[in-house]
Amino acid sequence: WSGYQSWFGSKFAVKPGQPGLLETWWQDNKKRAIQSLLHNSAPMLKKTLGDIGDLLKENTTADPDMPGWMRAAVRNLVGSLWQDIETEIETGLKLYVVQKPTEPEKVRRRHDPGCAESRLRRCGLQARAFVLSHYLPHNRSIFGRLQDPFYLLMTATTMLPVFGIRIFFFSIILAMLLFPGAPDEYQLISFILTFKGTQFFTTGVVLGFLGAMQYYMCYLFAGDGELRECINTHGPGASDWLATMLFDTFGSVVLVWIAFLGLPQTRTHWHQNVSLHGSAPVEKEEVYCFFMKGIVRKGGRLRFLMRYDLICFISSFVILLPFYFASAFHAFSTIDASSKIVHAKQTVFWCRILYSLLSLPFVIFVIPGLGRVLTHSVTTGYDSAGACLEFTYPDRQKREV
Repeated sequence: WSGYQSWFGSKFAVKPGQPGLLETWWQDNKKRAIQSLLHNSAPMLKKTLGDIGDLLKENTTADPDMPGWMRAAVRNLVGSLWQDIETEIETGLKLYVVQKPTEPEKVRRRHDPGCAESRLRRCGLQARAFVLSHYLPHNRSIFGRLQDPFYLLMTATTMLPVFGIRIFFFSIILAMLLFPGAPDEYQLISFILTFKGTQFFTTGVVLGFLGAMQYYMCYLFAGDGELRECINTHGPGASDWLATMLFDTFGSVVLVWIAFLGLPQTRTHWHQNVSLHGSAPVEKEEVYCFFMKGIVRKGGRLRFLMRYDLICFISSFVILLPFYFASAFHAFSTIDASSKIVHAKQTVFWCRILYSLLSLPFVIFVIPGLGRVLTHSVTTGYDSAGACLEFTYPDRQKREV
């Protein structure tokens, strides 16, 4: 009896930090029951969601006076958005079915500072882990990040309307996301949206307001015949270097396109590869951008916004540069070389303002929840060792331990 009692106690006793045998049995059977329920109800759920989508299409196009072309466009838009919502509902249900795998040892050793072989690599990985764990943590929402002084300092850096600072900071963040291993899909998408969102507010709204106020100050305080001289010396972009302005302008489009071109080669997080309606389709790699190879569907509808962004960048120069060259026919013959540089600075300044204001559609993706619906990416973050993990609140982590 004593031996049986010892065996029973060793099997069913709950050790500190570990679930007992009964608890493990209960959790396994509960998960199997939920998995069976979800698989059996998947066809009915799919049909119900489809009926709701059809009902939304009918209600949004019920106006008999609506033009035919508009009715077709609205139906396509509602159908497309509802399809995205269906995908997110399915993704949410996968959380109860799929077991999270642990990170492979080979992947972990790439970014773990403790596994670095040289002192230089160890210092670089430690800096990467520190920056990413504070700026993109895996266990803090925006409210938790606002309590972190390091996050506030880094965010304040991105909000400064100073030429070159934003590009330098985001260049470092992008390099940390791309190296030393395969980047995460959500992190590159978040990088693009955050970069373009801050560009709209800091460069478009704030810097545009400051430029208008500089014109206003020159109008108020410049004497008779001194307005142009005041604008040349104290106007928008007058105190900045032309090379810095061009670096910031072209860097705003180059960085996001580097991140976007890296999306097909990203690592998609765990439950994206499982379908509740049978086996998930195997996604094949394709050649894109002449020689690069990857899964081009990654990023969801973000690819359409990237094309829009490139068109806006080109349009901002196409619209304003003709005015700059037109002034050469009647003004450049009478002004010195320094004034020509000032004219170029102000033209680049307002090209940058226009391009940033046209980034407004990216701000929509920054709204919590909406970006995930439209891009179908799994929210992730980084821990203190630089590992990319799925986002989990701290209290949930404690319950899982």
